Amino acid sequence: MTVWKNVIRVAVLFAVTMALAGWHGALAGQFLPTSGLVVYVFDGDTLKVESGGRSFKVRVLGIDTPEVGGPYTRIEPFGRMASDRTKALALGKRVRLEYGSKRYKDRFGRLLAYVTLPDGRDLGRLLITEGLAEAFRSTRYGRKKLYHQLEAQARKARLGIWSKPRKRR
Repeated sequence: MTVWKNVIRVAVLFAVTMALAGWHGALAGQFLPTSGLVVYVFDGDTLKVESGGRSFKVRVLGIDTPEVGGPYTRIEPFGRMASDRTKALALGKRVRLEYGSKRYKDRFGRLLAYVTLPDGRDLGRLLITEGLAEAFRSTRYGRKKLYHQLEAQARKARLGIWSKPRKRR
């Protein structure tokens, strides 16, 4: 019986340590960060987050911002503005990551997570509300209905990307 008590103690200690470090178990032996420091902003919807001595590329779940241009994308109107806004809101700050989809990663290996800023605001929601992002259409995620409602309001108000007619991507 003493052996089992020790095994349970070690398991509890491990679980508490992981929780305090901001990690939770996800897929077969894989751990996903639940918080971290934003150390780089690739564009409006993609961040580099450091947690537990590792870095992760995170795609903000539920949104798509215009591209800033790169080896595989062309520059799109409002891309730089969306990227700059994300930098202002998140760069150098500790954020919370929440996984609200059945998939934890996209086809490029980026983590798919909602990003909550230190003041409690949802980064994706802010960008949609300000007209700097549109809501995902094809992917299932928990905040889909809310994000589409916010997008409709931004369109109606002709904010940001909705300020002038443009081709759908």
